[in-house]
Amino acid sequence: MKRDKLRIYLVELFLIISLLLALFVSNIFEKRVLALIILPIAFLTKFLVKKKKAMSFYSRQVTLLMTGFGVIYLMVFYLMGIYFGYYKSPTPFGFNTIINFIIPFTIIIVSSEYIRKSLIIQKGKLSMILLTISMVLIDLVIYAGVYDVFKLDDMLTIVGFILFASIACNLLYNYITYRYGSKGVIIYRLLTILYAYFIPYIPDIYIFFRSFLRMLYPYIIYLVLEYTYSKANYAVAYKDKKYNIVSTAVLVVLMSLLIALISCQFRFGILVIGSESMTGSINKGDAVVYEAYHDQQLEVEDVIIFYKDDIKTVHRIINIDNLNGEVRYYTKGDANVNIDAGYVTKDKIIGVTMFKIKYLGFPTLWLRDIFEH
Repeated sequence: MKRDKLRIYLVELFLIISLLLALFVSNIFEKRVLALIILPIAFLTKFLVKKKKAMSFYSRQVTLLMTGFGVIYLMVFYLMGIYFGYYKSPTPFGFNTIINFIIPFTIIIVSSEYIRKSLIIQKGKLSMILLTISMVLIDLVIYAGVYDVFKLDDMLTIVGFILFASIACNLLYNYITYRYGSKGVIIYRLLTILYAYFIPYIPDIYIFFRSFLRMLYPYIIYLVLEYTYSKANYAVAYKDKKYNIVSTAVLVVLMSLLIALISCQFRFGILVIGSESMTGSINKGDAVVYEAYHDQQLEVEDVIIFYKDDIKTVHRIINIDNLNGEVRYYTKGDANVNIDAGYVTKDKIIGVTMFKIKYLGFPTLWLRDIFEH
């Protein structure tokens, strides 16, 4: 093994080990500490790794284009907030925010991209894999203190919002850095991460929509760059191009519909049944698709979703009463002997079930059982 490659592997392994150790102490880990770890590793890379000239075709154009992509991302993100609403940033711009967030994030981004630039130009699949793992770990360490990895919902958020999105982004950053340099990537990352500390209001968008956007957007950027600046000969049959475009569009539509259902923030939603109170008509492990309730007419025999003691419950309406203008719905589980205690008012109703998908919810229930035990 050549000495240069050995040095590269040592740097990458040292970075990975440092980040893995950081994950184990994420409860006391801060962004400032992460910055203090990555910065010396960047200097270590400068002295240990022999510099090679990277490909820089269209470097200036791509830098400007990535700046534009960053601005477009923020515009789309904030336009989505018109529908979802906004919330006030928990870290408003100020001296403490500069010290605790803006400066550490800037150091992390610039240092990690310097490491990427130094290592990406070295050939070798193993080196590329180790580099990608280390860059993804940086994202995981940053968010590790925010989520509890022993809770299912937080774990799904880490996997969906951080891990998959980070892999998609870092594959794009590897591609851009290798071909066009790191300036565009640095500017893009600074724009799409630091905005939250300069703009006082942030779109209140369901986290998996944000995850999907973070996974889809890098692919769009890659297609634009590949078809605009790549010197490869695209002598591909028109039918093949059309097939790729159509298949990608279908996948995007299906993913959008799935996330829309899971988020339950639109007209329709989906809910996994976790009890046996409706066995016979809706069984445990089934998933029900429902229409959100907006004062539509409800009748006896309708199966509704409502809050009961802050828990989403799916039961059937067996009687409706109107007392002094207040409509009261009395419910019962099909498999239960007794009627539900009390009654349900309109403000507690989430939606009206439309149809069920058998067995779809079992994976979620199995995962929940694992985390609860």
